[in-house]
Amino acid sequence: MEKVMGMRDIITHHYFDIDAETVFTVCENSRNARNSRNSRSLTVQGM
Repeated sequence: MEKVMGMRDIITHHYFDIDAETVFTVCENSRNARNSRNSRSLTVQGM
């Protein structure tokens, strides 16, 4: 949760200093990791 709050702080308060491509990559990688964990969880549960 701390990393999310840090990212929010950077996006909110340092808007002109951020690289949109980097933000997109971080979001994409986080989404893919979360989806992978959810898939494994469903497999373990037999769904």
